[in-house]
Amino acid sequence: MPRLPNIKPVPVAFAVVALVVLWLVRPIWHGLAMFFWTQPLVWLLPLALLFAGGVLLRRSQRSWRTLEDLRTGVRPPTYLFAFPALAFFAFILAAALNTPLVGKAIVDNTSYDSIPGLPAGGKVRLIPREVAEVNASSAFNSPTETLTNFRIVNTDDGLVWTALRTPQGAFRIFSKKSQGIVELPAEQTARSLNYVDAELQVAPGLQITDNLRWRLLKKRFLITLEEPVGIETADGPRIVVPYLEYKGLLIRRPVLGGAFVVAPDGKIEDLEPEEAARRPELAETGRIFSDTQARRIQEAYQYKGGLWNAWFVHENQTRITDTETNRQPYLVDFGAAGLGTQWVSVAEPYGRAFAASAIFLTDATTGKTRIWRVPARTSLSGNRRALQAVRAVSIPGIDYGDGGPGTTGSGNFRVVEPRPVFVEGRLVYLTSIIPKELNAVSKTVVVDAETNKLVAIFDNDRDPQAETKTLRYIETGEIADDAAAAGATDPENEEQDPGTTTTPGTATTPGTTTTPNTTTTPGGVGRRLDDVIRRQRELLREIERLRDEVRRGG
Repeated sequence: MPRLPNIKPVPVAFAVVALVVLWLVRPIWHGLAMFFWTQPLVWLLPLALLFAGGVLLRRSQRSWRTLEDLRTGVRPPTYLFAFPALAFFAFILAAALNTPLVGKAIVDNTSYDSIPGLPAGGKVRLIPREVAEVNASSAFNSPTETLTNFRIVNTDDGLVWTALRTPQGAFRIFSKKSQGIVELPAEQTARSLNYVDAELQVAPGLQITDNLRWRLLKKRFLITLEEPVGIETADGPRIVVPYLEYKGLLIRRPVLGGAFVVAPDGKIEDLEPEEAARRPELAETGRIFSDTQARRIQEAYQYKGGLWNAWFVHENQTRITDTETNRQPYLVDFGAAGLGTQWVSVAEPYGRAFAASAIFLTDATTGKTRIWRVPARTSLSGNRRALQAVRAVSIPGIDYGDGGPGTTGSGNFRVVEPRPVFVEGRLVYLTSIIPKELNAVSKTVVVDAETNKLVAIFDNDRDPQAETKTLRYIETGEIADDAAAAGATDPENEEQDPGTTTTPGTATTPGTTTTPNTTTTPGGVGRRLDDVIRRQRELLREIERLRDEVRRGG
């Protein structure tokens, strides 16, 4: 009778206990596991080389098994020492190639539908993210909580910034719960913070097992969680967390796997993408398909012509550039046009050009991506050039200090976030001039992408109707008289005001000559100057009307 192997029970039991413990605390080593799961190309080839080297080393030991063999001059084959070096080189090369190969895989599995023109209108936020964070935090009156996870969300009342109320302090993060979310309207510059109260049993920032990430990774492990977003529903606040799954063998590309919806009582719904899209309270928010995944798809378009074209030829290659930490894409609501919410990015051509070469629209619910390629003989400014156009204009009371071209860096204002908007089929950029304190929007400036000129300057810090006028312009293309930048009037309906002298890249007022990057003394003098300029414009318009009446009467 064969003898059974002598298996020691203590090591086996220890191994079983260790495996159970590792499984229970699996969120801790999630990052390491995802490296092996998502990037097999990076580690598989080096591991294969090391394994092959080990096999050959084992076989070669027949000739040098003892120390005496080594003393007599017998050595392992020198070629074996090349395997660790080859494995290291293969790891570096594979790590460098993995990102472009994943991008190429995304392009090959994505349908970029071409559209003949730009959709009309679209609601866009008027509050930049930096200002929203500062305003919400300064209005949030709680010594025991802090606001986290700022995200833009679409609602029945328009676009809003939402944030989660997270306990702060080494003790409270273990003992207290999140008390809900706050909302800050994104289509008005006046600060108005709305509290949505509910005790959230599971949320970001809580420790340990009440932590949102911990709970979600316990439900699904081999996924990548996108950023949590707080939303308000008819049943109270919810936390929505889209997640990515991976497809492919050696080259694994991310795809939307679904969305977690977390209720205040800690109940977690795991919805497939189609299930989430059928839920109106989720589809309306524009947060099912995340902005980061939309950006991956839009950036991957640079590999449309293949890796050789992307690395060397660059024909029709696009790239998406950013002007600040709040990166593209921007959420735009095209509900009136029947497109719903879209993640919109403006792409420039490869190289040092600053023009717009393509505009991407990715559906914020389904991920369907459309692209409008700028015609070859059409010149449209890119997002970075739009900011330069604003800085080049002399605006009373505004002295830039954001380090842009032509600025000294000593001013108190910045121009940020050139959001692309399609007004009557034309691409314009909606930019915000904000103080360095980031606590307000001083001006909303519109730049025409075709002419690279200022179209309108909405005076948010002094005109209580500035937001209404801005939204009306986006919807209809109509510019209020007191907001129109001189030289930007409709040439079909009105001639340029007489007595106006312009400098390229500047907006001027009647009877004045301006030079780029000049400033006007802020405070009372600036306001008085604005009043004088406005009265002068009105007087000139009245003179024009009287002259036309005299001509018609003659």
